[in-house]
Amino acid sequence: MKAILSIILNLSVAILVAHAAPQPPITVAVYDLSGEGDAESYGNKVTALVTADLTAETNLVMVERAELNKALREQAFGVSGIVSSDAAAKIGQITGAKVLVVGQVIKTGENHLVIVAEIIGTETARLFAPTVDGPADNLLELTSELSAKIARTISDQATNLVMPPEESHEARLERIIKSIHSTNRPNVSVYILQYNRYGTRWPDVVAENEFGALLLKAGFEVVDNNSDQKPDIEIIGEAVTSWGEASPARGGLLSINASVEVKIQEKKTGKIIAFDRQESAAIGAGETVVDQTAQVNAVDALAERVLPLLAK
Repeated sequence: MKAILSIILNLSVAILVAHAAPQPPITVAVYDLSGEGDAESYGNKVTALVTADLTAETNLVMVERAELNKALREQAFGVSGIVSSDAAAKIGQITGAKVLVVGQVIKTGENHLVIVAEIIGTETARLFAPTVDGPADNLLELTSELSAKIARTISDQATNLVMPPEESHEARLERIIKSIHSTNRPNVSVYILQYNRYGTRWPDVVAENEFGALLLKAGFEVVDNNSDQKPDIEIIGEAVTSWGEASPARGGLLSINASVEVKIQEKKTGKIIAFDRQESAAIGAGETVVDQTAQVNAVDALAERVLPLLAK
């Protein structure tokens, strides 16, 4: 009975700690909440008031207005109050904003305003649109109400608006190594060839080094043709990379796809332990860096499945 009570207590504490853990602040950029026609004069006022209100929210980090305007001018973005998901993604890349707030002010009567805010996740393209309406004479109250709705929506919908943080390379390697429960560590050789579209092939240094580094970190002994010891297991593979053209939709960045496939075989018996293949893509500005990133990601995903097999 005491053991059960102890487990329940520990679980309760864990749940309370999880709920109490502060969430990292979200970076927000307020674009123009513009008005047309009779409402045009309200656009700048609404934008300024909403920005001021959101600045007071401790869980939000606001992009400075001057910095945002400079970035938008450099990218030749117009001011319309309507932003596509592609444009929102681009603004997010430029400013670091995870959430973009835009919108429109609409005058529907002699003294009546409807203010529509569009909250866009720059990484996810998810959209939420809180609205307020009321007398134009009560603009301060309207914008305060709208700001509260915006802040609450960002907080409640954070998992839909913001992508979860990517696992770091080091954290992934640590997790892969911890997944190997057996103490068996055979000698392993790694030989991977790189192919290009012209049929030329050569040793793929990036893939071989990444595989070798992972094996060494996990306690395996890595050997090659110059080693005194012979491999117990051979990893033989092929890597193919393909380059896409820089795309305006990706902000002029280059995309590269990498495919790595391997055969894992016992040297002494010739027994095939596994065939496996992994594709990965990376996007960035430098061809060499993007190529290496795509290959490393593919090898890491392969290693996560392969290393436990080698240790059996």
